Amino acid sequence: MAISLSFDDARTSSPVNGIPLLNEYDVDATFYIVPDNARKNLPGWKAGVKEGHEMANHSLYHSCSGNFGWPRYALEDYTIDRMRAELDSTNSEIETLFGVRPVSYAYPCGQTTIGKGMNSQSFIPLISEMFLTGRLWLSEAPVDPWYCDMAALTGMKMDNTDFDEILPLIQAASEKGQWLILAGHETGDSGNQTTYLSMLRQLCEYANDPVNGIWIAPVGTVGKYVHKKRVQMLDSINIPKITYAGGYGELVLHAINGKGVGPEIKYMPEWEAFGWFTAKDYVEWDVEVELPGLYKVELEWSVSDEEAGKNYILMAGDKKLKSKVKKSGSWETFKKENIGQIHLNKGYQKIIFRPSKDFGKGALLDLRKIKLTLIN
Repeated sequence: MAISLSFDDARTSSPVNGIPLLNEYDVDATFYIVPDNARKNLPGWKAGVKEGHEMANHSLYHSCSGNFGWPRYALEDYTIDRMRAELDSTNSEIETLFGVRPVSYAYPCGQTTIGKGMNSQSFIPLISEMFLTGRLWLSEAPVDPWYCDMAALTGMKMDNTDFDEILPLIQAASEKGQWLILAGHETGDSGNQTTYLSMLRQLCEYANDPVNGIWIAPVGTVGKYVHKKRVQMLDSINIPKITYAGGYGELVLHAINGKGVGPEIKYMPEWEAFGWFTAKDYVEWDVEVELPGLYKVELEWSVSDEEAGKNYILMAGDKKLKSKVKKSGSWETFKKENIGQIHLNKGYQKIIFRPSKDFGKGALLDLRKIKLTLIN
């Protein structure tokens, strides 16, 4: 597993209390900076940069919802262009102050929405465009490194907690190989929004013990590793995700993005395909259809001549397309062929591919891709 320690707002206690303690254990953390706050102790923050700590973006004015009553600028009054300009200014100020360009961002108050009512919108896409990572606040689960949205990483509270309260989070994340991002503010022995030094000391000792198998590093460092690994393994890890229409309403259902359900179905990365052996196995895709209408269906599959001929069905809501698995030549030979037409309704739906009959022994096929092209 990985642990990242992060602290928000550039509180003055961090260079005085938190950074020296972390340095004792050679642990680097991420500090989300509001530039005006950092100027209150520039020498301390600059020393932190030299010691390896990450300086990240926490906005120009710490803008949150106007419902709090105290924000200098309320998120309800922002547009995407205004947010972009302020984030860019913050990056430039941090670079001027510390000589580093931020790659990480934390949402002030954990809030990701700007505007009101019909004009309300998420600025997570903007963070995805401008930064490697974006971190939330008061989350309830660690980060799944394969599934997560890098622009909306979960951040779990460590303020005003003892190590005995943090340890179960670490142990649960360790069992699943997850990334635990802990978020705090002040560093000291007491006080509101304070990460206790006693807890921090115990956590660093625990994380540094090789027996516990923990990598502790800044958010940006772990984020770069996760991004690199996800790119390297893009074609080998089956991660179901929603499929959106491409040009001219075309939908391409790749096996790697489908969800295999059943007792024996298996995604085979070497073939980029699902293979299954019982009538109880099936694959489903979450799909957002932009243009309703009749779609031509192209199947890409392989099967041995001996196993060909079994029945299957493609379902989209109450619409069905039935056919038989034709020969492709061998399990290693993938073939593409139009198998018919199906009507798709507009909006979100599930598309399911499965055997239409119990075929007893043997195998159905290896399914790599289904392409649906709008006819009219």
